Amino acid sequence: MAEQVLLQLLEAGVVNVGGEDVRLEKLQNTAKDLAATLKKTPEATSYWTMAAADPTVDPAEPIIQEAWGVLKKHWTTVANTYQSIPVTLLRACLLDAIVQTAAQNDHIGVAFVNTARNILPHVEVADEAGVWTTALSEVQARVDARAEREWATPETIKLGAMDYQAPTGFVIGSKKRVTNVENLSAGILAASGPTGGDQNPHWPNDVTNWVNEFAPRLAKAVAASIDGVAAANAIDPVDLAPALSELSSAVENYVGEALGAFSGATAGLQRRTNLLWWKEAVYSPSARISYRTLPAYPAAALMALDLFRQTPTFSPGSVSAFLEEAILLLPAAKDAEPKPVADLITEIRESKPLEPVRAASGQYANPPKGRGPILALLGHGDAVTIDAESLRKFSGLQPSVKLSPEGWGALIFRELQAARATAKTPGRRA
Repeated sequence: MAEQVLLQLLEAGVVNVGGEDVRLEKLQNTAKDLAATLKKTPEATSYWTMAAADPTVDPAEPIIQEAWGVLKKHWTTVANTYQSIPVTLLRACLLDAIVQTAAQNDHIGVAFVNTARNILPHVEVADEAGVWTTALSEVQARVDARAEREWATPETIKLGAMDYQAPTGFVIGSKKRVTNVENLSAGILAASGPTGGDQNPHWPNDVTNWVNEFAPRLAKAVAASIDGVAAANAIDPVDLAPALSELSSAVENYVGEALGAFSGATAGLQRRTNLLWWKEAVYSPSARISYRTLPAYPAAALMALDLFRQTPTFSPGSVSAFLEEAILLLPAAKDAEPKPVADLITEIRESKPLEPVRAASGQYANPPKGRGPILALLGHGDAVTIDAESLRKFSGLQPSVKLSPEGWGALIFRELQAARATAKTPGRRA
C-alpha cells in the first residue's frame, strides 16, 4: 500500500492526471520528496495528516504551500495547467508521503494513526474514504503488532548460559613426600646413648641423667622429621583473587540479565494491573482529586492525561477504548449531552483543576500558527481566541461538531500519544 496510495486515489477518481503517465510520475516524485522531508522532521506528521485529511483545507495553509512548492519543482508548468492551487493533488501527495514514511518508521505510524482517527470522523473525505481506511488499517496493524509485543506477558522466560569460563593453568594438591626413615633412626639412636659424636652422653642405667638428655633429643629428631615432611609437601601459594573476581562479575551480570528479562516479561502484566487499579480507584494522580468531584467533561480530559502518563508510546488501539469505558463509568458522564468543541476548549482553558492538562498540552504542542492539534489551543490559550472561525482554521473542525465526554477524552489522549511519538525530545514539544 505504501507505494500505491496515489494509484488508489487515481482509481477512485480523486486524482485526475488527464490520462498522462508523465503527470502521475511527477506526483509520485513529489510524494517521494515529501516523504524524505517527513523522515527528517517526524514531528510534522500530525500537522500533515490533518491537512491531508481535510478536503476544505485552505490553499494558503503553510503545509499546502510547502507541498505546492515541491510539486512545482517537479512540474514546472503546473501553475499554467490549473487555474488555482490543486489542493486535492497536494493532499494526495501528502497522504502518499505519510504512508511511505510510516511503513519505515513506527513512531510516525503512531502519530498518523492517532491523528487520523481523531480527524476523519469529522471531515467529508467522500471518494477518498476507501483509500484512507485501507492505509489507516495497514499502519494500525503494524503499530498494534509492535505494541502487543511490548505489552505481552510470555508464559516462560528463557535465559542463556552464564558467560563464564573457569580459569586454567593451576592445580591445587599436595606432593607425595614421606618421612626420611634413615635420618629419623639416626636421631633416635643418638638420643639413646653415647655411641659416638653428638649423642646422649649417658646410658639408660643412669636413669635421671639419661632421661633428661633422651627426651629433648628424641623430640628434636621427631620434630625435624615432621617438619621435613611438611616442608616437602607444602602447596605453592595460589592467587585466587582474579578468578573469584571474574566469577563474581559473571554472576552479577547473569543475575542482572535474569532480573531484566523477568522485569521485561512482566511489564505488560504490571501495566494492565496498574490500569485496572486506576480505573477502579477513580482518582487522578495528576490533580490529586477524585474524578467524581468534577463535571463530566473536565473529568474526561483529566482521565485522558492520566492514562497517557501511564502508557508507553506504543499502545494497542484498545487502550483508547479502555479510556472511553472508564469515562462512561462516571455517573456524570452517563447522561451528559454532547457539547461543542469550542466550549470544551474554553472550559479547559479556564478550569483550575485542569492546569495539568494545559501544562501537558503546551509541553507537547507549539503555539497555533496553522493547521494543527487541539493541544496547541489548549496549551497556549493566550495565542488565539477561540471562535467558530479560529476553530475551523486551526483544527479543521466545523463549529457544529459536538463531542461526548468519552469522545472528548479519547481525542485528547490520541493527540497526546501522537505528539509524544514524534517529539524531538521525549516530554517536550516538537
